Amino acid sequence: MLAGKGLRMVTVLCAAAPAWAQPVADELVRLGSVATVAPLCGLRDEEWAFDLRRAAVQSATKSKAFDDQSLHAAPGGNEASAALGYAEMEALEDFAEAPARTCGPLAEDPSLAHADETVRAFRAQRLPAAGS
Repeated sequence: MLAGKGLRMVTVLCAAAPAWAQPVADELVRLGSVATVAPLCGLRDEEWAFDLRRAAVQSATKSKAFDDQSLHAAPGGNEASAALGYAEMEALEDFAEAPARTCGPLAEDPSLAHADETVRAFRAQRLPAAGS
């Protein structure tokens, strides 16, 4: 569960995945779960969730890209996307089983605040590129 509440924390191991440290894989799972459930709970919008997923892939791959195509083309991009997809599937299962037990705790979970910071940082990097 995220911070001991609501969402189950899942360890993702992929034989074909890059040699990420476990904290990177854990971060992908955490962010993927939050990106999925926050909009369903009415806590954030879909645009925020898409940017959170992009930021997670960017961080995992150490890419400087902002667009989906470039992020997925970065070394490890497809694996990062697969880890996010797995986390999203698990989060959807949790939400379907007990929406109130998922949404209530997420609103107070430090993972949501961390996700907000991640999205803000991602968008701030992208702004200078948009103005060029």
